[in-house]
Amino acid sequence: MSAPIETEKSSGQAGSDPSIGTNRPGKADSDSESRMSAFVELTKMRISIMVVLTFVVAAIVSQPQFIDPWIMLWGTVGCLLICFSGNAMNMYVERKTDSLMPRTAGRPLPADKLTSIEVLIFGAATFVASTAIFWNLVNWQTAVCAAVNWIVYVIVYTPLKRKTWFNTEIGAVAGALPVIMGALATTETVPLVAWAFFGVLVFWQFPHFMAIAWKYRHEYKAGGLQMLTVVDPSGKRAGFKSVVTCVLLILCSLIPVVEVRTIFHVILLVTISLIVGAPYLKASIGFNADPNDITAKKLMRSSLLYLPLYMAGLLIVYLT
Repeated sequence: MSAPIETEKSSGQAGSDPSIGTNRPGKADSDSESRMSAFVELTKMRISIMVVLTFVVAAIVSQPQFIDPWIMLWGTVGCLLICFSGNAMNMYVERKTDSLMPRTAGRPLPADKLTSIEVLIFGAATFVASTAIFWNLVNWQTAVCAAVNWIVYVIVYTPLKRKTWFNTEIGAVAGALPVIMGALATTETVPLVAWAFFGVLVFWQFPHFMAIAWKYRHEYKAGGLQMLTVVDPSGKRAGFKSVVTCVLLILCSLIPVVEVRTIFHVILLVTISLIVGAPYLKASIGFNADPNDITAKKLMRSSLLYLPLYMAGLLIVYLT
């Protein structure tokens, strides 16, 4: 942190500033706060928290009879740190692309809030800390899965965005792997419910991403990113993919009925899956029928409602 700047007042200077010669911590404090805000921005905190929630839910439903509070605590910290690292390294790799798009031009690197070395050190430090926590305080399987997740997201998915629209498929797998991490944190093998949740999360991301890709299609094109809405600006392929993957999502959400304990739980799971899935499917169908900013916005809102509601439903089914 920078020290407060002190300047000596000139003797007999006409019109001199009375603040000169006194401590002026404001600028230094402001600079420090700005840098701290830039590091927080690197973490993509809202996305990281949502990823951690999927980890926690998967860990709980995979072992609902005995939930080790220490495993949950350190697993959550490790997951949060690996998210911070992945997001920071994503911004490092995409720093030139981000500078070409208005919605990302204000990020820490293109806006010169932080240096590339600072971002690299932050990404490396959080990766090492996460791996150490998982390996020593959770188990080695979760540590390995977290490292694989990081590799898929940073090394495979991120550069692939400039090469092919197929990047979304890779990104969806990376986005869902924290579910497997959560399951491995509390069980030696991944149970059926975790695989089903993994499938739900993979397929959930496609309509969600298609809505984003439509909204920012012109920026993605300017940035050289090969999203499906750039390759096919009509939006028809994005709409069709949204519907197909939403149907697959609902089917995956129903898979755990084969292992729940009672008829009551079967009915409860089916009801929850259909109630929360129907609006998402309806929005996907609407976007497919007429891709435009309004239908894309409705699809985005539906996607943001679906995931927390489905996770809450899973917890109700497996904890009651």
